[in-house]
Amino acid sequence: MNRAGHRFDRYGADNFSLVRRLGDSLSPKNLGFLAGLTLFYFVGGRLGLMLAFVHPYVTPIWVPSGIALAAFILYGYGVWPAVLMGCFLDHATRSGLVFNPFSIPVASVLEGFAGAYLVKRYANGAKAFETAKGVFLFVLFAAVCAPLINPTIGVFFDYSRGMIHPADVPFRWLTWWLAHGMGNLLIAPFLIMLFRGSHHAMDGSEMRELSALLIGLIFVSLLVFGPLAGSLNKDQIVQAWLCIPFLIWAGFCFCQLEAAGTTLILFGSAIWGTLHGYGSFMAKNLITSLVLLDTFIGVIGTMTLVVAAMVVERRRIEGELLATHSLLREAVDRKERDLVVTVRALEVEVTGHVQTKKALRDSQERFRQLADNAKLDDER
Repeated sequence: MNRAGHRFDRYGADNFSLVRRLGDSLSPKNLGFLAGLTLFYFVGGRLGLMLAFVHPYVTPIWVPSGIALAAFILYGYGVWPAVLMGCFLDHATRSGLVFNPFSIPVASVLEGFAGAYLVKRYANGAKAFETAKGVFLFVLFAAVCAPLINPTIGVFFDYSRGMIHPADVPFRWLTWWLAHGMGNLLIAPFLIMLFRGSHHAMDGSEMRELSALLIGLIFVSLLVFGPLAGSLNKDQIVQAWLCIPFLIWAGFCFCQLEAAGTTLILFGSAIWGTLHGYGSFMAKNLITSLVLLDTFIGVIGTMTLVVAAMVVERRRIEGELLATHSLLREAVDRKERDLVVTVRALEVEVTGHVQTKKALRDSQERFRQLADNAKLDDER
């Protein structure tokens, strides 16, 4: 077959493989999964807008960004239609919103795609939370770099339409970027670790310890960000850092999933308190308070994930050392058994040599006696 024929066969095979993959992606199972992910994204958007107390569309955390990033990392880039459709439905159903059906949905897809690509390329993908380096790279690429895409496109679109004043552009961009960054930092790790695979089954003591941790965290959160904070914080008695020991506790004693969950609980209570005028993050205006809160939660959330990753690394190293020790112990035991067998074989061999030597001496003695007897007979 000539070169053109080979090229045609190769391209034909590639096209057939592409058609087959496309058919697999359009199977009822995959279509159902994409529809469920679209609904999940849409519900996440509604949940995020419930926190928009200051401005109809300024929220301290954008939940769908974390959902999209987790979906891209866990299930691949083929989930983009669900992200695109979910974002389209979320924006199309908002009242009083001038909506471009292409800019924000496409920006959301690009943000999730870029974040997933960078995390997979440089932070080991879904396994990023198993090492401290992976956590730092995840925060850098997923919570800092990737969220730059959506607010940049969105603010440019709003400004070009005259929807925001030029003086409000920097603050609008900052709040937008923080909301998407917080979604990627808090929501995505929790979902990735929740749906990634099997989890450690807790025994009774671990369940009691986790219950005590959650009760203590909720109690302290209510003191810091609840109605009592209004009276206690007049003398600066209760501060937000009182919640940090509970996050360290979760990172040291439990898995990354529990650590991410405790950070979400703290963030939820802090958001509720700040939006209702409680807590130590109250500033001159509520938007500034939310920016301070996002910064605080972002720092301690990163710290919690790093602590949990360091504990996982330590446990893995301990496991590898124990496995190596077990292998060395088994090798030593095997060598000891071989040595015992060899010593016993040598003992048997030495015993045989001794017996042989004794038999030879006895034979020599008998031969000598026979020779002496024969000599005496000859003399007689």
